[in-house]
Amino acid sequence: MKKLNELKQLKGVGAVLSVRLAEAGYDTIAKVVAAGEEGLKKVKGINRRMLPAILEQAHQLAGAGRASKTQKLEELKRQAANLKEQVQGVASRVRENFQEELTGKTGKKVEKQVMKVIASLEKAEGKLETRVKKAGKGLAKAEKSLALLAAAGVADIGKGLKKARKSLKKIYS
Repeated sequence: MKKLNELKQLKGVGAVLSVRLAEAGYDTIAKVVAAGEEGLKKVKGINRRMLPAILEQAHQLAGAGRASKTQKLEELKRQAANLKEQVQGVASRVRENFQEELTGKTGKKVEKQVMKVIASLEKAEGKLETRVKKAGKGLAKAEKSLALLAAAGVADIGKGLKKARKSLKKIYS
């Protein structure tokens, strides 16, 4: 049923023709594109004068689907790069503002969390292509956690980094 609705997006393809296209094996827009004019001519009841227009629309819709996934992937890569910069910014800010605390136990934990977040981010980057939706959510949560660290103390920065890492781990685990 869902695939028939996909075919009905094409002008000139109604309820009856979408069923006939599906019965002929052309149940998605990508398959309509692959069939071409010769393949579609064999479908009973198709208006041969509408074939060029149907195929043109199918090409546009099929291309839009691929482009949008590519665009999402590029956006996720940019978001991951920005997140990496944010983590490095947090690390340098901690080194500048909390030099005394860094020598203690809390400081060492924060430095360790920074390294773990960067490692998790790199693992997540490896899974961006296969887990686009999950990656989008995980990166957004991690970004939100890091944004809250701007005015935080050392202990809170450690907790925030831990929370960001947890969001990133959901992408690749």
